[in-house]
Amino acid sequence: MKSKYILLFTVYCLLFTLFLWGCGDGPGSPGSEGSEKTGVILDAYVTPVYLNKNTPDVDAFQDICDPGPPPEYEEFTDHYATVTINARLLNPNTTFQPGNLYVEKYTIEYRRSADSISSPPIETYVGYSTIPIVAPTGSGVTTVEASVMFVDLIRKEKYRTDVTSGQYSSGPSYINNYTAIYTFEGKNDFGDKFKFKTQVDFSIGWYLNCD
Repeated sequence: MKSKYILLFTVYCLLFTLFLWGCGDGPGSPGSEGSEKTGVILDAYVTPVYLNKNTPDVDAFQDICDPGPPPEYEEFTDHYATVTINARLLNPNTTFQPGNLYVEKYTIEYRRSADSISSPPIETYVGYSTIPIVAPTGSGVTTVEASVMFVDLIRKEKYRTDVTSGQYSSGPSYINNYTAIYTFEGKNDFGDKFKFKTQVDFSIGWYLNCD
């Protein structure tokens, strides 16, 4: 009798998937949640950008490019990134049009790489930014790009202080390797919550950016 109920539930779940979005957790980027509620699968990747160049090398030391007088310092700012988000329907054949989605918050966890396990810890960053994502239709894909933080000046300066204190190890030019793990969170038009993750490896240390 028990196996009969399990079989009936399985058939029901398969039929529900065909007509709507499916049963259980939805797919998407590793660590994603909410696809089964929003009806939309989200995948993303992050491209670090600094001084108008795509680079995963984070400069934590400001150099003097020309001693002058007066001295000319290299440009030294927050390191940003471009996040590219791809959205597609969980069930392209659904007759129900999902609502648009809106990213409202993101966090960045900085995890030390195995070859830099004794490097300074970098504090998690929390950012608030509204990123609208128009729900796709049919088998189409909606692609959205937005600028997000990668490593800000506060974390650069803290890293510089820590790595030069003698308490932590590093390679030449105080360089260490990390992984930035992004978690994006938001809601759709109907208030259904979603979450998705992506990550990118990077190095931080002393890089020369003089022209």
